[in-house]
Amino acid sequence: MKNILAKKLYKKISAGGIENENPFDIFKKINYELLRSMKIVAERIKDNKVDETRQKNFSRALIIIYTIQTNLNFDKDEQTSLDLFRFYEYCRTKLINGMSYLSYKDIDKSVVSLDKMFDFKYIN
Repeated sequence: MKNILAKKLYKKISAGGIENENPFDIFKKINYELLRSMKIVAERIKDNKVDETRQKNFSRALIIIYTIQTNLNFDKDEQTSLDLFRFYEYCRTKLINGMSYLSYKDIDKSVVSLDKMFDFKYIN
């Protein structure tokens, strides 16, 4: 998703205009943005770049993960919610470990898992 599309989605959500959207499509878009942010962090670490872009995408990925985890409905489907929580916890741990130890490979592992989950065909 390009920045323009992300901005349009954000404006649509801010205006309360997502009632007609398919919940899975919204979930998929959010996960794409998570994957994109994690990939940027991994690339910046690989290139030894410490800059605002890396920090911004690191924070953004953590916020997305936190938001997803706190919005899981354990009352409706406990097992699926628990599985998703664990998966996003795995992504969060790999992201933090990757930043802490400057290891892009840790982040790439969770990016590949996220890509497989949604079949984004993002990774070359």
